[in-house]
Formats: sequence, structure tokens, C-alpha cells
Amino acid sequence: MSGRSPETRRISSLLGQRRVSDVVMVVVMAVALVAGVVGFAIHVVWVVAVVVLALGLGYVVANARQDRREALDRRGEDAEVMVP
Repeated sequence: MSGRSPETRRISSLLGQRRVSDVVMVVVMAVALVAGVVGFAIHVVWVVAVVVLALGLGYVVANARQDRREALDRRGEDAEVMVP
């Protein structure tokens, strides 16, 4: 049996997920940057850069929504614990 509480396991799980999300965002932004730079020579690649940036923006919005939902859930759990 591990000496970690359920809260500690949940936090470490969320932190692990966040690290993966940051890596994905760096990759998305790098691809958009490369497509944008190549787009100066081959103008069709600008479309690829815009699509990749749109995907990245959607990913950021989805993460923000998930973070907000988790904060509300956490606040609800804290309120349940406080009520005798």
C-alpha cells in the first residue's frame, strides 16, 4: 500500500497530464512556425500554418474549459467535506 492520499495521487496525475499537454503545445506551435516560415517561399503552406494555429487555439480553449470544470468540481468536493 502506498502512503499517498487520494488527493495527492489526483494532483500528481493532473500534473503528469499537464506536462504532456505542454509538450503537445510546443510541437503544435513549432509546426505552425515552420509552416509559416516555409510559407514565405511557398504561399500555399500559409494555409497549413493557419490550420495548425487554429488547432492549437482549440486545444488551448479545451484545456481552459477542462481546468475550469476541475476547479468547480474541486470547490464542490471541498464544500461537501466542510458540511457536517
